[in-house]
Parts: sequence; structure tokens; C-alpha cells
Amino acid sequence: MSDCDDLQLTATDRVYVFIRDQILAGKLGPGDRVVEPAIASQLGVSRTPVREALRRLTADGYVEIRPHAGAAVRMWNHEDIRSTFAMRADIEGHAAARAAQKITPHQIEELEALCDRIEQASAEPTTSGNSARSELNRQLHVQVLKISGLIHAEKVATQLMDVAVLALTFSQFTPEQAARSDSDHRLLMTAFRLRNSELAESVMRTHILTASAIRDLQLLRR
Repeated sequence: MSDCDDLQLTATDRVYVFIRDQILAGKLGPGDRVVEPAIASQLGVSRTPVREALRRLTADGYVEIRPHAGAAVRMWNHEDIRSTFAMRADIEGHAAARAAQKITPHQIEELEALCDRIEQASAEPTTSGNSARSELNRQLHVQVLKISGLIHAEKVATQLMDVAVLALTFSQFTPEQAARSDSDHRLLMTAFRLRNSELAESVMRTHILTASAIRDLQLLRR
């Protein structure tokens, strides 16, 4: 690969991350257009890396290309989101079972430190506290995937997590629901210390499917 290609890849990656983060932060909402010239101007790049980034974002499910209308943030329907949580439960449940057999005492300590920080963020029911909780929760789940050693599962599940963030933010959790989620994390740590794969898988699956059920209940109440 030439130096020019390296620079092009770097620019594409930068645009990809920028647009993805705008979507995950809610600055670009479902159905909003992603305007190529505006993004290119804002990031100081040509339109070529913007087009490449939009192709990747489309393949990863964040954006859809509409005929004669350009790119727009994907509109997720109820069944799409429900299936996303179900797939996460399968993938991350299996990963947790694998992690229980491979995890080291030091890695457990690192995960428990993340649990501490998540619970501290739970005690701050503010926008910044909710944002911190969401990011820390994501870090914990990603770390479990990494420990499992299932590389492809890590990539797929991470993308599915981002969809979950779009569908259900932690600001929508009641204090009781947040406490339940925190309790799940602690039970998962117990499973890891015991190297109990069955318990680890059960806890992770229930943890994720409970989040999906919370979203379903919220929709019923609207």
C-alpha cells in the first residue's frame, strides 16, 4: 500500500468515526440527511473519503443510501431492534462463557473496577452521569468480548451494541432498573471468579434480554 493510500485510509477512518459518533450522540437522528459537502468542509477533507466512509457506515447499519436523496441516518423499526438485542444475547452469552474459562485474576480486578465506576455514575442521575454510565457499560461488555478471544464475535457484537445505544439509552433506566443492571454485572464477576461458564452465560443473556424487555415496556406505555 502506498503512502497516498495510507493517507486516504486515515481520512476515511476519521470521517467514519466522526459520523458514527454524531449518530450515537444523537446529533444526527434517524432520517436526518448526511450531507457530503458539509462533512468534507467540516473535517477539511475531499469528498472521496466521505463517500468511502458512508459506504462503510451503510454496510455497518448506521446509514442508508436513498435513491436521488443521498445518505441518511437509518430508521430502525421495532423488530429490527428486538432482533439486535436477541443476537447480542446469543453472541455475548457465548463470549461470557468462554471468558469464564480464560479470564485471569488481574482481568477480573479490572472488570470490577469498571463495575465500581458504573455504580458511581449511576449515583449521578444527570445527563453527564448517564453518558458516563453508558460508555463505561460499553467498555465492560467490550472487555468481556476481548477476554473471550472470539475476534469476529467482538466486531459484530460491538456494532450491535451501538444499535442498542440508539434504541435504549441509560437515561431511560429508572433507578431500580439501573440497580438491577449493576447487580447483573456483580453476579457476572462472581461467575468469573468461580470459572462457572454456565452461570456467566446465563447472567449475560438475561442482562441483555432484560434491557430489551425494558424498551418493550416503554413502548407499551407510550
